[in-house]
Amino acid sequence: MPRAKTKSRRSAKSQTSLRERIAELERERALLSAIANYAPSLICLIDPDGTVRPYATNRAFERTLGYEPEETGGVLFWERYVPDGERASARDCILTAVRTQAAALHEGKWLQRDGAEFEVSWTCTPLPKNARGPVYLISGTDITDRKRHEAEVRQSRTRIVAAADNARRRLERNLHDGAQQRLVSLLLQLRAAQRGLTDPAQTLNAAVDELAAAVKELRELAQGIHPSALSDRGLQAALRIVAARCPVPVELDVTDVWLDPQIAAAAYYVVSEALTNVAKYAEATRAAVRVRETGDRLVVVVEDDGRGGADPFSGSGLPGLGDRVAALDGTFTVDSPAGAGTRIRAELPLE
Repeated sequence: MPRAKTKSRRSAKSQTSLRERIAELERERALLSAIANYAPSLICLIDPDGTVRPYATNRAFERTLGYEPEETGGVLFWERYVPDGERASARDCILTAVRTQAAALHEGKWLQRDGAEFEVSWTCTPLPKNARGPVYLISGTDITDRKRHEAEVRQSRTRIVAAADNARRRLERNLHDGAQQRLVSLLLQLRAAQRGLTDPAQTLNAAVDELAAAVKELRELAQGIHPSALSDRGLQAALRIVAARCPVPVELDVTDVWLDPQIAAAAYYVVSEALTNVAKYAEATRAAVRVRETGDRLVVVVEDDGRGGADPFSGSGLPGLGDRVAALDGTFTVDSPAGAGTRIRAELPLE
């Protein structure tokens, strides 16, 4: 009898331990289910033929694609959730994972319930078999914003190349029409004097005038390429010169600290282009320029009291400034409501 009681106690203890282990596994399963359900990734489970399993999608998947939990299963993944034109590649990705029993990666568009499309980077991964047989995990990340940023970068690079080409053509044209013509005229005058065809004194006076005019035009061209005052005397002095040339009165508040040459050049061109636009288009009576350090940023603000309505995306001036600032990891904004003036703001990193 004592042995039977001992054996009974051991059996009861073993059953209790088993129940505790099962309860622990159930808690772990519930935890993993909650993690998957609340994960930001778009998750669903599919069978080897690509059919989405019933109630096997997480909240991010349902919310993003616009379906209720009971509506997501029982359909081929690529038939419902991938737009026409990309279904074949999505099907190939899934079938590759099934055939190779290895994760397959794909980037493409998914289809929301309302017909809207969005960009997704997703994988199809084989999971351990369960009671219902083989199962595969589809996990996706919405990359719409990344794709948009990539497109903006490509457009920015295209604009930079186009702006550089236009600048070279403009420089060539200005040299041809200005200084080059004067130098050619000077050469002809000197050759005529050399052959005794003109009065030497008169030719020399005319040659000096032509040469002085050519030097002046070359200096103006060089100033447009890169202002010598910026390199020699700093941003504050260079912007004083820009403001003095503007036909509209300009109030200046510019820092006098040393700045990295690239940052100083970007700030200079923002102000220069903005004041050029003020003079050409704004019909303003005044303008104000402020260039000051704020924390680890250099903040450049140019504003006027003109007619507003400036389009930051048209032409090459303002988009080119935006590209220049973005290339230095800065920000560029234009606020120009019609009839209320224009305010251009650029923030550039000091380090």
